[in-house]
Amino acid sequence: MSPASLRLHLAVLLVLQGAAFAANPPGLPTIDALSPLQKTLVVSEDWLPKLIPNPGSTEDHARVKRTCSGVASMTITRGGRLWVAWYVGTTPGAKIETCPNAYVVVSTSGDGGKTWKEVLALDPDGPCPLKSMDPRPWVDPTGRLWIIWHIVINGVSHVYQTKKAWAITADDAEKESPSWSQPRPISDGVMINKPVVLANGDWLFAVHDRKTVDTALLKAVVSEDNGKTFKVRGQIEVSHDLHAIEPMAVERKDGSLWMLTRTGNAGDLKTPQGISELFSTDHGTTWSAPRPSAIKHTASRFHVSRLQSGNLLLVKHSAIDVDLTTVGKKLRRELTAFLSQDDGRSWSKGLMIDERVGCSYPDAQQAADGTIYLTWDFNRSKDQEILMTTFREEDVLVANDEAVARVKFNRRLVSKGGTPE
Repeated sequence: MSPASLRLHLAVLLVLQGAAFAANPPGLPTIDALSPLQKTLVVSEDWLPKLIPNPGSTEDHARVKRTCSGVASMTITRGGRLWVAWYVGTTPGAKIETCPNAYVVVSTSGDGGKTWKEVLALDPDGPCPLKSMDPRPWVDPTGRLWIIWHIVINGVSHVYQTKKAWAITADDAEKESPSWSQPRPISDGVMINKPVVLANGDWLFAVHDRKTVDTALLKAVVSEDNGKTFKVRGQIEVSHDLHAIEPMAVERKDGSLWMLTRTGNAGDLKTPQGISELFSTDHGTTWSAPRPSAIKHTASRFHVSRLQSGNLLLVKHSAIDVDLTTVGKKLRRELTAFLSQDDGRSWSKGLMIDERVGCSYPDAQQAADGTIYLTWDFNRSKDQEILMTTFREEDVLVANDEAVARVKFNRRLVSKGGTPE
């Protein structure tokens, strides 16, 4: 849809619906001026979400106004600059997942996480029905920084019209305030976790795409041209009763792909919870049916990635084989890091990262010097903390008291919602 046709589309909507609002001639009416119904109809690839630089300097996006904060993800540039993104809400009493007014925050650190600066907010329409959520920062093999995030209508996950992954990029990611590209939609569905760069150079994103109230697709979305275009290489339909969301993938040493998804409903701890797995032996074109993994878990995001040594890093709640038959054990607690030296068939005993109830959503990346950086959130609606720590592969292997103490000593606060700048 061209800008001219979008103007015509808006005019037709106004005539048919009898609505009136103040346009901004000679340009398009702003998205804020539209009614909720109009928004669901006119949001298209010609409409662009807002990029708000230095959100702390604005009234609407100041940290002190935030009522919930969480779902943090991180990445590291070649030069060691850290980028962390999460999303926040501004409605008192609302959980972050259902908060009607939510936007993404992007923060960066140039000193290894000692100090942080919020440099960008991604807000589709301010206090209106659209919300930004589930961000994914990532540095691609060329050194370019990506910020991927998702736009939905008030968190209603089965609404398809605006549940898209959007992206901006920066070629100067070593700067505190880089030059951002124009936002563009790159995929239907949610790609909240880091992609895997396959041995052949393709980028593969594991995506959850809810199509109806009852069904969803687990998809392998790939780019074969360094991010110029994205396409679905393969997919499998699953029942939404499984709650198989937030998938992530690794390429095994035999060339097969191993996709893992969280399962279970976090809103109902009596439901079966854990991790499901599925496999592909043709670079993501076809996938096996999901089956329960031997890795036990509660209904929450976990993290898995390959380290420079070739070992796999897993960060999850509690022990690998924890008994989840009681509700107390299903709580988000005991965030723990594990190593596998045999491509996920067995795991080390585990290094405790955060034992408290309320810690969740880990994300990690290993820097060039071998340091592993890890982010997570804590008590999204109360403490509103986004946290970071560092450790090394040998810390996970020994997992002794000294290693646990180092993890706690290295803990840093990235952000605390509801507090002044």
